[in-house]
Amino acid sequence: MNSASPFLPLCAVVVTYRPDDDVVANLGLLVQECGRVLVVDNGSPVEKQAAMAVVPGVTLLPQKENIGLAAALNLGLARAAELGCEWAVTFDQDSQPEPGMLQAMWATHRMLPAAMVVGPRIHEEGSVPANYRWVARHETWPFLFRRVPCTGADLPAVTMMVTSGSMLDLAEWRRLGGFDAGLFIDYIDTDYCLRVIRAGGKVAVAGQAVLRHRLGARASQVFMGREFRPTHHAAFRHYYMARNRVTMWRRHAWAVPHWAAFDLSFALYNYTRVLLFERERWAKIKAILRGTWHGLRGVTGPMPT
Repeated sequence: MNSASPFLPLCAVVVTYRPDDDVVANLGLLVQECGRVLVVDNGSPVEKQAAMAVVPGVTLLPQKENIGLAAALNLGLARAAELGCEWAVTFDQDSQPEPGMLQAMWATHRMLPAAMVVGPRIHEEGSVPANYRWVARHETWPFLFRRVPCTGADLPAVTMMVTSGSMLDLAEWRRLGGFDAGLFIDYIDTDYCLRVIRAGGKVAVAGQAVLRHRLGARASQVFMGREFRPTHHAAFRHYYMARNRVTMWRRHAWAVPHWAAFDLSFALYNYTRVLLFERERWAKIKAILRGTWHGLRGVTGPMPT
């Protein structure tokens, strides 16, 4: 049964880029959950595009090259609005919703009408504990952050949401100018959520909605009695993270200081993981330095070759 049937003005938007063979099965799950799925493909081989295009319930919007995650999302969300949708749910190509995820998020939206972004409870593959912990402003010290688990009850006010599984109010998305295409890949979800919060909206987690999601190629490793789980992202991702971090701090650090405190601590933690555990660490360190320099210079868009 299509769980999207009680609320028709909604569809899913998926961005793909050279996906694995299991993308067809994943798209089938999204069709079952959302009813209509718009796939913006960023220049995958034609045989991959052909396989996705024939999945029932999928509309493929093929691109000739990689236009970036933010621009692709904007393209898909604009098409959703043209089709009469009032809300849309964005997904990564490998994320898998649990049955009933969309119904649960819609129920949270009805209970929390100020939430312009509603996301699911994330089960991160291979993580212990599996439930993702969200960033929120500290209740006592507003300039500091706290990490909040979601174990079933809704979280009415968190700081940011990952792209995959986020249900967006399209009128608010249009009013805020969409995702920042200049960021290209990383921080686009965080930037959008911070702009929602600064405009007076809320970002919420639907405690009864569950999404299975994979972040990088994590592998647990222990150093001095402490567990670290490096993501093993490619060097180019570290370039974008470092470059866009500079832009984000310029844009939001003073207005949302608890987010800046979290992001600084996360950056230091991530650099430690790269230095201690990751493969090709020197290539990644050079990418981080180059990205930081380009961020200071105001470089945007795809990484210069």
